[in-house]
Amino acid sequence: MPGRHHLFLLCLLLAPLTGLAQEEGSTPARPAEDAPKQEEGPKLDLEGLEDPAGTGTAAPAPNAETPGQTEQDTFTERLQPTTTLAQRAAAILDRTTLGGYAEHDFILPQQGVTTFRAHRYVLFVYSHISERVSTATEIEFEFAGSPLKRDGSLGAGEVLLEFSVVDLMLTDWATFRAGVILVPVGAYNLRHDAPAQELPERPIAYTTIVPTTWFESGAGFLGGFDLGRDWRLSYEVYAVNGLDAKILDGQGFRAARGSHLEDNNNDKALTGRVSVSPFLGLEAGLSGYTGAYDVEGRRVNMLNADVFWRLGALDLTGEVVGAFIDPGFVQGFPNGSTANTRDRVPTGMFGFYGQANYRFRIEPFFRLLPDEWKEGHFTASLRYEEKDTDTEFITSGDVARLTLGLNFRPLPPYVLKSSFFWEKSGGDGEQPHAWSGQFWDEGHWTFLASVAYLF
Repeated sequence: MPGRHHLFLLCLLLAPLTGLAQEEGSTPARPAEDAPKQEEGPKLDLEGLEDPAGTGTAAPAPNAETPGQTEQDTFTERLQPTTTLAQRAAAILDRTTLGGYAEHDFILPQQGVTTFRAHRYVLFVYSHISERVSTATEIEFEFAGSPLKRDGSLGAGEVLLEFSVVDLMLTDWATFRAGVILVPVGAYNLRHDAPAQELPERPIAYTTIVPTTWFESGAGFLGGFDLGRDWRLSYEVYAVNGLDAKILDGQGFRAARGSHLEDNNNDKALTGRVSVSPFLGLEAGLSGYTGAYDVEGRRVNMLNADVFWRLGALDLTGEVVGAFIDPGFVQGFPNGSTANTRDRVPTGMFGFYGQANYRFRIEPFFRLLPDEWKEGHFTASLRYEEKDTDTEFITSGDVARLTLGLNFRPLPPYVLKSSFFWEKSGGDGEQPHAWSGQFWDEGHWTFLASVAYLF
């Protein structure tokens, strides 16, 4: 087989020459970066799987910025059945905001024991779904949630969805809202956040007659108009499930609110507020509510007026509310329910408050503080208020209160508050008023301090 051996050797000798001739007679190869790029066909990214095609590159996370990708594309990705829960959550970071506020109290009463109180911890969630659609939610843990220890016994506490809406902006002056809605009776119920208030306690008429926080499930519209120059008119109007028959002297409407799951009758309550602001720093509002509270169609009608006026360092604010109720009884709940007490429903309620807040600084004090606190201020407050949760009789549900307060706000979102209030009820059969002798002789005092912060 010598011929085959010689042929193999000849091929080995000629191979380099052939390669050299090919290299000299051809166009030099272009660098790789100048090579024509192969067009990419459509891709299918299976979310929730890393490197689905085995390419060595992980699939992009949902909502990752991709050239040409729109917001709606990211929502489509999030809704894919193969997307993991962790990926869905991570994908909202660019459009969803988490915040909230909290309030912690110390109470020193003339009658009773001193106590610290984890009053409330509230979470806000806001998400900008699209240019015209957004959602906002408020979740409150009252007294640290559940379980709650009261009078030595553990029981259920409060974790409430107090506000949860989705808004669809139809025009510049009209937005459609649906969900768990803050009932727009008065300004305080709409703006009750503790860090925005100068006193630790809410007005007594606005925790009972207007049971702040008052929330109901429903839908409606809100918006505003410019009326020329600096004038602005704003409105909110909703249909909601409404109050039930648990309307009580002392508590007012507090136990009758919050019908998220069901209504106790086919009537839907109507509520709304209209406010006008002639210039920044002055606003006046008028609001109302009407709805049946039982299956027989007995109604609650409510009217409220509010005003806020800023005069330099002085803020003046106040509200007045009246409720007009058809005579009835606490009934209409399912048979066997302990809510069917057959107690008489009050036929009328009335309440008001007036408050003055004055902001001031003590310059030598602020010069001693850290730099970030040097724009802070003190606020001195004075509030007088009354509530009457049954206008036909003088009872312990009639209360008058005078409050003096002083707070220190080193930064806008953080405030240390203190207040001293004197109050008297009508339990002795005498109508309580600050200008009566019984108010000072038979009333009692409470000192209350709190810290509130926004985050």
